[in-house]
Amino acid sequence: MLNRVTVRPILADELPKVARLRAVGFGGDERRVLQRLKQQPRYNYSHIIIAEYEGEAIGTATAFPVDMWLSGVPVKVGAVAGVTVLPEFRRKGIAAKMMEFLIVRMFAEGQAMSALFPFSHKYYRQFGYETVGDVHAYRINPQNLTVFPEGHKVRPYQPDDLPMMRVIHKAQLTWRNGWFTRPNEWWAWLVNRWPDIMVYDNDGMIEGYYFYNITTTDRGERVLHLLEFMATEDEAYRGLIGYLAAQNEADVIEYMAPPDTLLRHALRQPYADEAVTRQWVFKDLCHVTPGMMARIINLPAALTARFYTRGLSGERTLKVHDRFIPTNEEPLVFRIVDGRAETRPADNGKRPDIETDIGTFTQVLCGYITPTDARRLGRFHADENTCSWLEKAITDTPLYVPAGDWF
Repeated sequence: MLNRVTVRPILADELPKVARLRAVGFGGDERRVLQRLKQQPRYNYSHIIIAEYEGEAIGTATAFPVDMWLSGVPVKVGAVAGVTVLPEFRRKGIAAKMMEFLIVRMFAEGQAMSALFPFSHKYYRQFGYETVGDVHAYRINPQNLTVFPEGHKVRPYQPDDLPMMRVIHKAQLTWRNGWFTRPNEWWAWLVNRWPDIMVYDNDGMIEGYYFYNITTTDRGERVLHLLEFMATEDEAYRGLIGYLAAQNEADVIEYMAPPDTLLRHALRQPYADEAVTRQWVFKDLCHVTPGMMARIINLPAALTARFYTRGLSGERTLKVHDRFIPTNEEPLVFRIVDGRAETRPADNGKRPDIETDIGTFTQVLCGYITPTDARRLGRFHADENTCSWLEKAITDTPLYVPAGDWF
């Protein structure tokens, strides 16, 4: 059957087919799904593919271009989303065929890397994707937060606040690994989708904000879901935390936070709400969950797109295994001069200084695993000197994608 399945880009009038497939695969009303597809600011029909069998659309997937920030610079990334197959056609290799199509297509389009949020990390590893960041899931009783006096400067969002919110976000990009550049259309879509917003107003200057929504559980518990939290000034951070501590709309606050969030240090007691005690006195602070997955699409482009530690120089021969993109398997000389990289073809007869697979090298390049730790796991073959050199070159925090950039 699989050899009779055709994968191709959709035509402009085929969005209803995609809406039906997504409604079946992910749930929801087909008409609303179609409306969201038409209004989606991040991509259009040209980024969507379908799988056909005997004239019927049986699967779909999307890959659209974004600028993802890493080491202080934007990197061209293909964001994969909406991968689904009709139930009766699953487990037949159709999703895999679509993923292979997208990987080749992203390479042809010049993407340096690709990223996705997986339903199964194990499934997407077969395509060279690996986890590149963790998310810390907090569940906090508001009474456990410190009540800072600056909270009185927090107020509800007004439309005139949006330009300053965009400036706040843009100013953070150079030191936030995993964030996406957001065009104005993306922001307009975001505030329309998440209308509940609070801002820190310091005499007319917006210095922080958070998106949130509130739901009620079956047992009547009111949950404030903190969707995105941003503060550029110390007072703004304290003000937003103080306001959350004093609010009376919700009984508990949930936040999918970056690992380095200051929120943990704003707790009166370092415990989660309803924390479980483990082995005597150890109580849960938060739960750690794997975040986004990524894979390098164009190895030379990925190596040269980002910055490395200033003042560092040196070169190594690199051999990466990638069964989907043969070009990536060609040995390279990877050279760093004062924090910037260049590559050139290596002599095939020379033994590489580094040999690994595309997924592991993606994790190393994104700062999620060190070369030394990857070597201990048998996934990265290099001597101690080379591992140390690469660890000095790549000192980034792992990638964290805020909810406003989820796809």
